[in-house]
Amino acid sequence: MAIDSPNLNTQPHPRAGFLRRFGAWVYDFLIVVAILLLATLIALAVQAGAIELGMLNLAEGLDPSENLRTSLFFQAYLVFCLFGFFIWFWRRGGQTAGMKTWRIKIQSLNGQRLSRRQCIIRLLTCLLGVGNIFILWPGTKKRSLQDLCSKSEVIVLSKEENKHVNWKGYM
Repeated sequence: MAIDSPNLNTQPHPRAGFLRRFGAWVYDFLIVVAILLLATLIALAVQAGAIELGMLNLAEGLDPSENLRTSLFFQAYLVFCLFGFFIWFWRRGGQTAGMKTWRIKIQSLNGQRLSRRQCIIRLLTCLLGVGNIFILWPGTKKRSLQDLCSKSEVIVLSKEENKHVNWKGYM
């Protein structure tokens, strides 16, 4: 199996099952909520600064948070933050913090790291994690909807391998 970095284990890796994926999903969900809250705080601060400097005028009686909530620019910014989180970690080491905790890693079917295109396909087809239910169907070989669509797989790492994967994806 060819991969970007030396492999400590020459045996093929088993694919991750539903429970490991769900555990990682819960952990990453909490991190994503924190990131989106921080992004919202930054947007509110920038908007308040723009109002204070006279660069932005809100309609009479319009609450600043309501202005953001209805803004397509703000919604696109939050999607960018969300996609950025996953693409950054999947492209670097194949693991988010939740995946690292549950000793799972995402990779292309040939063992290489994901391309940006594969990451985007995964994000668009994961259905907020519901795509993982596909694993439970017979014949999917422990591949979720997003795995099938992006031609990738989520594998289980040994404890030793998991210790050696750093943020750049090198062992």
